[in-house]
Amino acid sequence: MKKMLEIEFPEAKVTVSAVLNDVEEPIMSQRLWDLVKEPVKMVNCHTLSTGCFFDARPRPAYHPVEIGFQVANLSKVKRLYCDMKPGMILFSGYECGVIYGEHITEPLVASGTFVAQVVKEDLEKLYEAGHFIWNQQMYIHVPTTTIVRRKG
Repeated sequence: MKKMLEIEFPEAKVTVSAVLNDVEEPIMSQRLWDLVKEPVKMVNCHTLSTGCFFDARPRPAYHPVEIGFQVANLSKVKRLYCDMKPGMILFSGYECGVIYGEHITEPLVASGTFVAQVVKEDLEKLYEAGHFIWNQQMYIHVPTTTIVRRKG
């Protein structure tokens, strides 16, 4: 049985489901799965200039955590942001990155590992949530959140 995540964007009133990518990226997928044993609430930070992408950042850990960066991410498979597909969820070991649409402009190595894929039926809802988050940050300057939990 596939491990599933539920990703909620409360201010946008959107919830989507994602399948854990534990075959291709077993270590980082398991780290995220362990992290969301209890729901994790994160603050969104839209990059604005990258396109359909934002980071969701939790409270900092109490103890040091190994994390990845763009120059040295923890992925088995390195990917460029501009090659990402809608619905890809990234995990750096600390924050999650959400690719919510097709328009990604950065030809840079992603800082996170591709740990989950939003199910096809929810991609339109994910785009709506991402666009809402962009508008809230760009025009209204009001923070938004993401809650990630295990599904089922």
